[in-house]
Amino acid sequence: MITYKIKTFTLMIGLCLLPLEWVHATAAGQDKIRVTSESEIKKEGDSLFSLTVQWRLDNDKTFESTAMAFINGPDKLRPDTAISATQKLKSAMYDALEELYPNSRGVNAVTPKKQSEVTISNNAGFSFTRVTFRDYANQKLTYDLVGKSFGAARVNFSIDMVYLADIAYIDEFAPPKQTQATGGGITINIDNNPAVHITTKNKNTREIEKELANAISQATFSNLSIIPHSRGGGKRNSKPFDGGEIQFSNSAANKITIDLKDPSLGVLTKFQFKDTVKEQEATSYFKWIFAIIILLAAGYFFYSWYKEEH
Repeated sequence: MITYKIKTFTLMIGLCLLPLEWVHATAAGQDKIRVTSESEIKKEGDSLFSLTVQWRLDNDKTFESTAMAFINGPDKLRPDTAISATQKLKSAMYDALEELYPNSRGVNAVTPKKQSEVTISNNAGFSFTRVTFRDYANQKLTYDLVGKSFGAARVNFSIDMVYLADIAYIDEFAPPKQTQATGGGITINIDNNPAVHITTKNKNTREIEKELANAISQATFSNLSIIPHSRGGGKRNSKPFDGGEIQFSNSAANKITIDLKDPSLGVLTKFQFKDTVKEQEATSYFKWIFAIIILLAAGYFFYSWYKEEH
């Protein structure tokens, strides 16, 4: 009987110590987002294609990195293709990560050979908080979560139309502020649903966004950004929120395709990932409750053993 209680007591102590180091580390690849370029570059000249990713170290602080790629239009000596555009974005992502300490680099990027796509995913122990893609090259881009619907992954997203002139020039040489698109249109496909197309000529970005929101059943127009403004990349990349965007919350969609054909406009596609902080806090509370229960049980067995011996 004594031996049994000693063994039980030892086991309880071991179980009690376990939760003190018990951390549910986020698995690598839990968060993934893929962008696929489904057209050749339509806009002439040099265009910006950029990406900002923010991620969190489990139970710790957040990090952010901005990748900036410059895409050559069809009028250039060496025009980019859909494949080379996504490869450039991947390379820019790794160049940006070089500015961080190795143990802070919570993301990686993959471009399959001869495919016009790049997949951004988390490394073990990190989780995404938000991701923003900025396309000023008028590409046809599809976004998906690699096998998950946005609703199932608890990822909300938005589409923010912006003027190219707002980011194309430094302040000293900026042309008069643009207030209307110069021409063309935008088409949005959600899964295999019928495409929504509107013309953009002589409309401002707010009018375009409201018209799209009214035409897409899953969308709403919002005066607030789905994620806070990011300053990464400087003025040529990141501009303050202009006060309007199209938002999708708890969408059952698996993918969204945006095809912009207006050289005066760019499009920002923003993704808000689930808040893992509250989940980690809940896990932490449970861990300490479990530890207290084990401590009480261990104390009871120790008291019983001591009383029996003395």
